[in-house]
Amino acid sequence: MEYHILASGSKGNSAFVYDNNTGILIDCGISKKQLVYKLSTLGFTLEDIDYVLLTHDHYDHNKNIHIFDTNIVYAGKGCLKEQKDTHILIPYQEICLKGIHIMPLPLSHDATSPLGFVLKGQESLLYLTDSGYVSQKNKEYLYNMDYYIIESNHDVEMLMATNRPLFLKNRIYGDEGHLNNEYSAYLMASVLGDNTKEIVLAHLSDQANSPEVALQTYQRIFVSEGCDFKNIRVASQVNIVSGGKKRVG
Repeated sequence: MEYHILASGSKGNSAFVYDNNTGILIDCGISKKQLVYKLSTLGFTLEDIDYVLLTHDHYDHNKNIHIFDTNIVYAGKGCLKEQKDTHILIPYQEICLKGIHIMPLPLSHDATSPLGFVLKGQESLLYLTDSGYVSQKNKEYLYNMDYYIIESNHDVEMLMATNRPLFLKNRIYGDEGHLNNEYSAYLMASVLGDNTKEIVLAHLSDQANSPEVALQTYQRIFVSEGCDFKNIRVASQVNIVSGGKKRVG
């Protein structure tokens, strides 16, 4: 399984997972031009996208979802204007797309039917952003995965020091907002295992966080939790961040 985070942040989100000759795009919050260009730099085209998963209906995730035929798009109920009943993702009801098993996890975010995804093919991957917290039920599905793409949106002190209005700060920090660095780190320290190879921190705020702060927080909390895992990177709004086992040929 290989993954490529094409963009991650408030200006647009999209990721491409490729496993056993099956390509799955998660979100399309970037322009078609960007999508085509970034896929091409990786040796892929739009034709390599077999399925599209939409996490929720916020603009930075669904901006150009309309460029895809509805026959290949899957999302939670109400996220799309035209949506096949058979393509509505129901929380905790696993679907299988060409050998890749997908478990939709309901998230807590101020959007329509927000979801995270556990993907299992030759390996396993978690894609989880845009949630104020992670429920105990969801956590049951997160243990000992190969790859984690997990939200680490903000540093609480940095968020409160921004010039944003108080209602917006409360929204981001609240139960229907975004995971902060500490919450994200404690969560990962409690679920990673022997199979875990990589963690990528995603959806970082450009005003209330930085890669350095997020990584320092993770390192501090992992040490405090007796966790010596060090293969942690940060996704980018601009640059592609790739991981997993690359295809041969």
